[in-house]
Amino acid sequence: MNGRSTTAWVQISILVAAAVPACEFDDVPPLSDAKGLAYTPAVEAGGGATRSPHAAADTVCSAPEALAEVPPVPSVAPVSSMEENQTSSNSDESTDRDDTRAIVPKPAARSSCPEHMLEVQGAYCEDVMHRCIKGGRSHTGDDADEPEPFYCDVYQSGYAKCFGKEDPKHFCIDEFEYPNQKGALPMVMVSWYEAQRLCGLEDKRLCGDDEWTLACEGPERAPYPYGFVRDRTACNIDRLWLSPNDGLLANKAAPKAEIDAEVDRLSKRVPSGSMPRCRSSYGVMDMTGNVDEWAVNVTLDGKPYRSVFKGGHWVSGARNRCRPVTTSHDETTAYYAEGFRCCADLRLASAP
Repeated sequence: MNGRSTTAWVQISILVAAAVPACEFDDVPPLSDAKGLAYTPAVEAGGGATRSPHAAADTVCSAPEALAEVPPVPSVAPVSSMEENQTSSNSDESTDRDDTRAIVPKPAARSSCPEHMLEVQGAYCEDVMHRCIKGGRSHTGDDADEPEPFYCDVYQSGYAKCFGKEDPKHFCIDEFEYPNQKGALPMVMVSWYEAQRLCGLEDKRLCGDDEWTLACEGPERAPYPYGFVRDRTACNIDRLWLSPNDGLLANKAAPKAEIDAEVDRLSKRVPSGSMPRCRSSYGVMDMTGNVDEWAVNVTLDGKPYRSVFKGGHWVSGARNRCRPVTTSHDETTAYYAEGFRCCADLRLASAP
């Protein structure tokens, strides 16, 4: 560019600066927020995108009449004030994009279950009716034709009518019976108090009987963890009963080796998870059969005891359904066919 052209362009620029008012921008939209979505059985996280505050701004400039009187300079291709503003805006936009990336919030915190526990979310119904259509018997073994006899071989598929209020629940439960290890034999000869203590050592608690029932029935409220038809091959049930030496088992002063030997003689436990079809729709294993499980008496308001048993054990004649409870044993009972599993409240964890 020669000296004459440079001088002319400087003159034009001065005239432009004096004659053209500053450009105006529309209101700058606020930056969007990133929010986490609510808890579901598969946790999802979502967030709003961020954008530059200038990205949606419209430049509004007026062209003064004085500018039309300035003679053009053919040897120079001047940049208009509008283009200068656009270039400046683009530069600001680039800077703003970098800034907004720096302030994008971290993913929202989410709730999670401790290791080797499963999440259960659903509505517990306090009073569910199933309809027995085959093999109904009373507790004495006599034929029974009422909709819900003590024993039933086949219930009407999909029929689970709720007659009571529904209580939404969201919690964690051990996948297996204590010690919650696949392939381990469930612990027995443990009182309700001791079960509470052992759960507490792992920052867990005994399940409420309503929580236990929901985890067993699943959202479909099936009478058995695996469905509506009693299957003696799915879970460890209907095994031969042997007469126990109750005097020895109740003797707290007896040598541990003698009690262990008696339990081994009587026990028909199988390793946790060894019967894969004995699985609820929430993925919880061995909820019926194997060992009876201690729970907290919630649905009967702690009467006659704060303790109840759920699920039944391996001995032939046990109920082996999700909903019934046994209330006849107090919290100090410890026996060869009784164990437990733990529950826990959801814990807050940072999303990855």
